[in-house]
Amino acid sequence: MDALLDGLNPAQKSAVTNPASVVQVLAPPGSGKTKTLTSRVAYLINHNRLQPWNIIVCTFTIKAAREMKERIRGFVGEGIEAKLILGTFHSVARRFLVRYGNHIGIEKNFGIADTSDTLAIIKRIVKRQRYGVEPGVARSRISGLKARSTSVEQFAATNKKAEQHEFAALYAEYEETLKTSNLLDYDDLLLRCTDLLRKHPECVSSIQAVLIDEFQDTNHVQYELMTLLSQKQKCITIVGDPDQSIYGFRSAEIKNLKLMREHHPETVVIHLENNYRSSGCILTSALAVIEQDESRHNKPLLPTHVVGERPVLRKLPNAVAEAKWLVSEIQRSKTLTGEIFTFNDYAILLRSAALSRLIETQLGKAGIPYRMVGGHRFYDRVEVKLVLDYLRVVNQPDHNDALVRIINNPPRKIGEVTVKALLEEAEAQKMTLWDLVLNQAQGRKRPRTKLSAQAEKGIDMFVNLILTSRKKLLNEDGKDCSLVDIIAHVLNKLSFQEFLRKTYREEWEGRWANVEELVAQATDVALSTEAGDNALDESLPVVEGIEQRTLSSGDILTKFLSNVALSTEVEKKDGQRAEQVTISTIHAAKGLEWPVVFIPAAYEGSIPHSRSEDTDEERRLLYVGMTRAQALLYLSCPTKNSQREQTTISPFVTPKNVARSFDIRGPSFGFQTTQDLSHILRRACPAGSIIQHARTLVEHVEDDVYPLDGEDIDPESNYWDIDDQYSDAFPSDFPSKRRKFETAKATTMTTSTMQSTSQYSISNTTLPSSGFVSATAHMKVLQETAAAQKFSTAKEYIPKKLQREDSGTSKAAGASTKRSTKRPAGQGSIKSFFNQSSAIPKELTGKPTHLVEPSQHSPGFSSTFQQPPLNDISNLRKQTVTSKPVYVPPTISTHRPRNQPLVGKPRRTDEEEVGETNRYILLSSSPGKPEEGNDANVGNGASYNTEPPSPTEILSETVSTIAASSAGFRPASTLHTTSMSTLTSSTAPQRKTLGMRRSLQGWSVKSHQPPRPK
Repeated sequence: MDALLDGLNPAQKSAVTNPASVVQVLAPPGSGKTKTLTSRVAYLINHNRLQPWNIIVCTFTIKAAREMKERIRGFVGEGIEAKLILGTFHSVARRFLVRYGNHIGIEKNFGIADTSDTLAIIKRIVKRQRYGVEPGVARSRISGLKARSTSVEQFAATNKKAEQHEFAALYAEYEETLKTSNLLDYDDLLLRCTDLLRKHPECVSSIQAVLIDEFQDTNHVQYELMTLLSQKQKCITIVGDPDQSIYGFRSAEIKNLKLMREHHPETVVIHLENNYRSSGCILTSALAVIEQDESRHNKPLLPTHVVGERPVLRKLPNAVAEAKWLVSEIQRSKTLTGEIFTFNDYAILLRSAALSRLIETQLGKAGIPYRMVGGHRFYDRVEVKLVLDYLRVVNQPDHNDALVRIINNPPRKIGEVTVKALLEEAEAQKMTLWDLVLNQAQGRKRPRTKLSAQAEKGIDMFVNLILTSRKKLLNEDGKDCSLVDIIAHVLNKLSFQEFLRKTYREEWEGRWANVEELVAQATDVALSTEAGDNALDESLPVVEGIEQRTLSSGDILTKFLSNVALSTEVEKKDGQRAEQVTISTIHAAKGLEWPVVFIPAAYEGSIPHSRSEDTDEERRLLYVGMTRAQALLYLSCPTKNSQREQTTISPFVTPKNVARSFDIRGPSFGFQTTQDLSHILRRACPAGSIIQHARTLVEHVEDDVYPLDGEDIDPESNYWDIDDQYSDAFPSDFPSKRRKFETAKATTMTTSTMQSTSQYSISNTTLPSSGFVSATAHMKVLQETAAAQKFSTAKEYIPKKLQREDSGTSKAAGASTKRSTKRPAGQGSIKSFFNQSSAIPKELTGKPTHLVEPSQHSPGFSSTFQQPPLNDISNLRKQTVTSKPVYVPPTISTHRPRNQPLVGKPRRTDEEEVGETNRYILLSSSPGKPEEGNDANVGNGASYNTEPPSPTEILSETVSTIAASSAGFRPASTLHTTSMSTLTSSTAPQRKTLGMRRSLQGWSVKSHQPPRPK
């Protein structure tokens, strides 16, 4: 007994050993409720001497039931735990219906209609009767009525309105269809079990104790079932937490906790207060959120770990930036802590699964593996479900929906129209589809539906397969056939492997492997049954005075299919799981935990959800998500959501007492922080030298890539995302440098020319952080950039500044001038970037960065690449600069159509010499023109000068162009290269620009001399 209570705190010991018959254990997140409940079961067996087959333990998931069984085995010994009536509510209810269902008219081989079956039935009814209700809505409404124990008759009696008549008729026909097919849906399992126990209470007269896990998630019929199961001894122990009641959409009722105390005044309530999961800061913030609920009963939640890092509430410009930031924080935290985390330690918890798209995209770009929780089950895969449907029909031919799915699959030339007509005929005659096709195949009665000769032959083949398979259930000697033999017979008759090979030519092997996995599971079940393991046994204690239906070993197929229908997952064999970040909804994450948790989209409309009617439940949902985290917790809110709509931060985190428990940026990872994390996770802490070295492996040691206020420096630049346009040109290990380099391409050449002359006065002022600038101010910006001998890191400082004139012009044009916002602390400035060393991606040079020679770089890079001093003008030729007139586009009134053909482009002869000229990068608002050959500037009789222009020409041209196009100027959407050769005449046509190639080789593409005239 001492070993059983070992490791329990005083509150847990009180819950385990309490002599009261009715006990409520209120257990907050991470308080050890599973350990407490399993210890209570073992205590009742070892100390109170209760018989395990008279103890019922109900859970909500198969995983929880399996975990409890394993823990109880360690307390009470091998084999004893298998005698418990332990499982989900639905599996326990089914066990009673199988044994005693005949007393209320339920056959022992009834089938279970899963979600796809029930929806298909309702769709057919709606279409046949031309009802106006949506099938999915109707199914949810029927499920809600059954969860409140409302039958068809009760609904019709209490709803006399005309608009309810249609739904009442649909509900009645749905129930009749299930009855005809000998099916029960999930809700029927609970309803019919309560009906059985109410009419025949002797079925549970031997039950000595009932224990319920996650009691706050029970609905009305589950509460009633608990009461009926314990009606003899009235010994009940429940474990729950009202703060984690988040399944209202499944009709869960939080009031059941209060209702239980009213029905059982002798109830003893025990609070578990110690949290063994999360750091102190995470618990503080979670409590600050949940304590906003004034109707909540206040109860303490005490941390057992160190204080740890404060949770983060990060504001970001938009949903794309949020996804990128999230990925960058995963990489930063993993690296800077010396790899104390693996990808398995990260979870991204979403209020809605639809929010995962952008996050999945960014994880994929970064090469981070991830898995989605709540995807397709193993049993829902096409090839597996097809085999299971054949087994369902073999076991129960009246299962109409399963029969419809397989009658022409593999193809037997029974068309879809024919199958549909046969099904409608069968339902109209109140008979099953199997009876209809069986009569046709055996020649007893032909259906009214017209059948082709090929269709009749296909039906005969199908009926023969089902009949021979059903005969295999009993051998000639009268002995039962094994489950594996039945499956093998079906696969052989179908030539299933060959069918997969022809249907899925490129992936048939993987699909066949899934079928083999299904056979392996059936084999394990068969071997367990032969060995006497009653993992699937549905035996109940024998009760005098009531007959219990006996089961034969042939019923193993029924039990196997029932467990498949009620399963939520496939039990995987032991093995090393690949490292993957987990993406899950918060609902699906309940009961789980991770060292690091991200909760994105923390804005109003997401959480609380726009369609939610219960704000308190939404708050509890956020509380559940936050308390999944052990060491680090991140919440984030984009200023604009994925639909580019302005957002408002969630009201659950805006109160002052809540907001002050969050940091506005990611934590700074140092040695002390890593030590705290290792203590919380009980992992070895990396050495200080490893932590120090890790700081050299990341580009951003701090969370300073995005502004802390969540605003773009230039809000209008959201739609122009250079990172996305040119993402293929850069390796994945340069995620934050892409934007810098793309912007740098636009300014490098112009800046370098100014660096090579000393005739301008250079000032050392930094670039403005936001707002619009005039053309004159822009020239000053370029000069300041040249003075620093570095290029800008933000795209808005170049292309966006070109869009506005000075404030006077802007006001005259009616434009509003935005105020410059103060740069948030920690974000640094553009000038701070100038003091860093630059790096050029390998793709731009063809060599590793450290091997690139200075001479290989384009002019204008920093002094790191050994640029000549500003007063060195040896590389420029003296020339006379002729100012170019401002180009004024023609209007409709002045434009005249051209009546002469355009001058053709002179062809270059092979003998023409190709020389090198400098190429400069400019911005253009016009669409790029594709290159023709290697000549960029030939045509229309223009004369050329091979010498590069002077800085004066470049600046004067920039200012004049800006002045001419400032009104209504649109941001550049493409980058272009052009030869900056000096024109011989001021009347020469405007130079052409060429669209940059996707490969970005414009940085180093060589130009050539213009061709000689022939």
